[in-house]
Amino acid sequence: MSLKSGRESGFTLIEVMVALAILAVVAVAASRASSAYLKSVDILRTRTLAHFVAQNAAADLRIQDTWLTANRTQTINAQGRDWQIVMTVDNAITPALKQVNIAVAPIIDGQAGTSVTDISVMLSNADQDTGSLDLGGESSIGQAGGGL
Repeated sequence: MSLKSGRESGFTLIEVMVALAILAVVAVAASRASSAYLKSVDILRTRTLAHFVAQNAAADLRIQDTWLTANRTQTINAQGRDWQIVMTVDNAITPALKQVNIAVAPIIDGQAGTSVTDISVMLSNADQDTGSLDLGGESSIGQAGGGL
């Protein structure tokens, strides 16, 4: 007659539960990390597309030779989304130049979100008096600084 001495091999219920708890913690951590990654990819994609929209708005201003005298807000559909473009006009060194800040925000559920990108461009108007700034040659500003 043979008697079994000792324990049989295998996992106890406690060991299995501990292993499952560890696996659950790892799964939750991996899920959170992948969620954060996907959110950051979406934010970067939105910023990139908004930058394209801002560049296109600046190119439109230059191509159409638009001379802005007041701020402008417009809504467009580009890059597969709706966007709000806010153009803010500031005076520059001379009346023949205007600095335009173009801010772009995505429109979500009919509401413009916060601006995700902005660029500044200089617009020139040849019809305006350039004053004492000689645009054809070197300006006295560049000479006073010892050259740029």
